[in-house]
Amino acid sequence: MIDLTGQVALVTGAARGIGRSVAEAMAEAGAAVVVTDVARQVEGLTYGTASDDDLAATVAAIEAAGGRAIAVHADVRRDADLKAAVRAAVETYGRLDHVVANAGIASWPESTWQATSEQWETMIDVVLTGTWRTVKAAVPAILEGGRGGSIVFVGSTAAVKPLPTIGHYAAAKNGLVGLLKSLALELADQSIRVNMVHPGGTGTEMTQNPAAEHWQATAKGVGKTLTLPMPIHRMEPVDVAHAVRWLCSDEARYMTGTQMVLDAGATLQ
Repeated sequence: MIDLTGQVALVTGAARGIGRSVAEAMAEAGAAVVVTDVARQVEGLTYGTASDDDLAATVAAIEAAGGRAIAVHADVRRDADLKAAVRAAVETYGRLDHVVANAGIASWPESTWQATSEQWETMIDVVLTGTWRTVKAAVPAILEGGRGGSIVFVGSTAAVKPLPTIGHYAAAKNGLVGLLKSLALELADQSIRVNMVHPGGTGTEMTQNPAAEHWQATAKGVGKTLTLPMPIHRMEPVDVAHAVRWLCSDEARYMTGTQMVLDAGATLQ
C-alpha cells in the first residue's frame, strides 16, 4: 500500500474526470489534497466544462471516504489564482509536497491548419502555459519545505503518436515534454522529481460528449488511430490516477524526467 500520510498534494483540473480520480487516490493514500478547477464554462469550447458543484463533489467524495481536502477556484491561465491555491495548501496544511498538473481542455477543428486562432491560443494557454504557471507557483513552496517532492504532468498519447486534426492539442502536449525535461534537470539536486503520464483513451466528460463523439466518428483516420489493442473501449480515470500516485510515492523515488505511456497498447499500432 502506498503511504502518503502527512503529505500534501495540489491537483489542478480536479472537479471531475482524471483530476478527481487523482485527488481521491492521493487522499486514499493519506495525503491532504487541495483540489482546484476553473469550475465554470470555458469560453469557446463546445462541450460542458466542470462546474462549481463538480468541484464541491470532489471534496465531498474525499471527505466521505475519511480523507482531507479543500477546494480552491483556480484558472490555470491566471498566476494569481495559482498562487492563491498554493497559499491555501501551506496555510491549511502547513506544507506542499506534490503537484499534479492535470488541467486540460479539448477542441476539434476540421484540420490542424483550419483551427481558429482562438482554439489554438486557448489550448496552448490552458495545457502548456497553464502547466508552466502551475509549476511556477508551486515550486517555491516545495523548496521551502526542504524535503523534496514530486511534480506529475498529465500528458497524452497525442505526444507519442500522430492524431489527425488536433495538432493544437498535440503541440501543447509535446511542449510539456520539453518543459518536463528541463524542470527535472533543474530540480533534481533539490530532490524534486518531475515525471509525466501519457494516458490513452480514457472515459471522461471531455472524451464522452457529442462534439468528441462526432469527431471520433467523422474525422478522417481517427477511428483507426483510437482503436485499442486490449479488449476495452476506454480506460477508466482511476487507472491513470494509480499511475500518478505511484510516481508521487517513495516507490518511484529515483524516477525523474520520465514519460510513462499508459494506453492499453494504443501506441503500438
